[in-house]
Amino acid sequence: MLTIAFDLDDTLYDRTQPLRKSLLHFEKTKDLSFENFYPIFEINREFAFEKVKERVWSLEESYIYRIQETLRQLGIDISDKEALSFQEHYEYQQQHIELLPHIEDILAFLQREDIQTFIITNGPSNNQRNKIKNLGLENYFRKEQVIVSGEEGVAKPDVRIFEVAEKRFPLEKKQTWFIGDSYENDIVGAHHAGWNSIWLKHERNNESTLPQITPTKTFTNTKDLQEFIVARFK
Repeated sequence: MLTIAFDLDDTLYDRTQPLRKSLLHFEKTKDLSFENFYPIFEINREFAFEKVKERVWSLEESYIYRIQETLRQLGIDISDKEALSFQEHYEYQQQHIELLPHIEDILAFLQREDIQTFIITNGPSNNQRNKIKNLGLENYFRKEQVIVSGEEGVAKPDVRIFEVAEKRFPLEKKQTWFIGDSYENDIVGAHHAGWNSIWLKHERNNESTLPQITPTKTFTNTKDLQEFIVARFK
């Protein structure tokens, strides 16, 4: 059965928008260059997420660390209270997120064509489920069509989370495509699962080395992605 699966963050919506707005909201961060801030924040976010996965840190501890450490590296000190206040505003902004251009058209097309779809996303259950709701994705994905690492106890790129999908849905590896923005999590993970992959490579994705695993397809914008999906799967 033909299957198109998606990552969530930075694939179906732009995760940076709530972060950009949160930086502008706080006096200490409003003048920061987002281009300087974001790569450092991503490294610290990934580090903190690993600590949560390993059950070393609580979610609250990870939230404090990722913004505190990022700002420390940029020469700004904030307290735990300020870090949690930043997180609170960030979560508020996450309630007002929107799908990337062309994504809803892609999802509507796949729905009309009766093509099997689902999402595999890394993150805590409540956070990711709230994003699904706030983005209106419940119109396209039932609850069981959203696989969340925080619910499964395993995260991309670990092949076991792709195996969760293989057990849950009637899919064939050679007819399964996974679309994601993260080379390591999405493309490498899908490759090891034996699936086709589509790398949605954003401009801010600064891979320092050439990929050892070649995605089946690579696109830099959702318009080209839409054109490919309609032409290939209609």
